[in-house]
Amino acid sequence: RGKPLDVIPKMDSMGVDVARGGADKTIIARRHGAWYDQLLAYAGDQTPNGQTIAALVLSNLRDAAPIHIDVIGVGSSPYDFLKEARQQVLGVNVSEKSVRRDKSGRLSFFNQRSEQIWRLRELLDPEANNGIALPPSKRLLSDLCAPKWKLRGSAIYVESREDIVDRIKRS
Repeated sequence: RGKPLDVIPKMDSMGVDVARGGADKTIIARRHGAWYDQLLAYAGDQTPNGQTIAALVLSNLRDAAPIHIDVIGVGSSPYDFLKEARQQVLGVNVSEKSVRRDKSGRLSFFNQRSEQIWRLRELLDPEANNGIALPPSKRLLSDLCAPKWKLRGSAIYVESREDIVDRIKRS
């Protein structure tokens, strides 16, 4: 469903997963309604500090879209730069408690990470027919299929990033 569009709708959200230096990549995801543009990936040597990452974010931002940025660890520095630049930036800390429920209303989530991954899973369910259009990418497909989950009582728990990296050997 993620085919290029002749006319791209207004950007309504940007997500940023920060990696400073090292083998990981900083990823910028740009959403335009239900259509997601190609992911932007910047190698660690291209993102040595928070100021550089903030500049990359700003250079790819359109339509004053809100910026959702991972603030755990190295993400706090570009978050601060974007705040100082008076951008609409929202810090995302996936280890925080979730207060929402799955679409059935019966299950809770162990944390924000579990909630966000599960909610994307629900949106991508073909039976739901939500019109979500992700860019075609074997790596993205692999990344989306990688997390394992289990129930802890009535809470959905999605395995940690570290557990996924141990299993698939990349972040």
